[in-house]
Amino acid sequence: MKGFTNREVQGMIESFTYKNYLECRNKAILAMLADCGLRAMEIRTLTIENIKETSILFNGKGNKERIIFISPVLKKILIKYDRMRKQFTADRDVTDNYFLTYMGTGLSHVALFNVIKEAGKRAGVEEKRVSPHTFRHYFSVQCILNGIDIYTLSKLLGHSEISTTQRYLQSLEDFELILKAMPSSPLMNIGRK
Repeated sequence: MKGFTNREVQGMIESFTYKNYLECRNKAILAMLADCGLRAMEIRTLTIENIKETSILFNGKGNKERIIFISPVLKKILIKYDRMRKQFTADRDVTDNYFLTYMGTGLSHVALFNVIKEAGKRAGVEEKRVSPHTFRHYFSVQCILNGIDIYTLSKLLGHSEISTTQRYLQSLEDFELILKAMPSSPLMNIGRK
């Protein structure tokens, strides 16, 4: 799988604004997918109660509980989204899903895909598969490139087997492996503490 670049992800997130509820919701969805590595089902079934101050509590695949950290960058987007959501739901009867349709119901699988496809179209990302899973792949590769170990990544992704997580590493390009390996070179680190 050919993963997203940082520029593509940033372009997709920035392709949506804060001008109305749906634009803001879409920006928050994309930011959460990129920053948390969620499955499509997890983002669709996320409830208000799952969102804490600095973390998200999930009952993921196999009903396994896991906690995802909310970065300060994602938190800023979610604060704006929470304000828009509050205005949007003020005079409506809505479900407790965190992300709502224009009718106040939870997102369907197709609706989530359409949000992501629209982001790809707006940002000009057309040669790659633009899907929730590609965002999950992006999250995994970026975590590895930024120094996270495979065991921690496996827990963050909610994988029960480390071999599932290892598949994400097979897509790392040679230049990415070189960038990752360089700082861990034994000779480069002699004398450093």
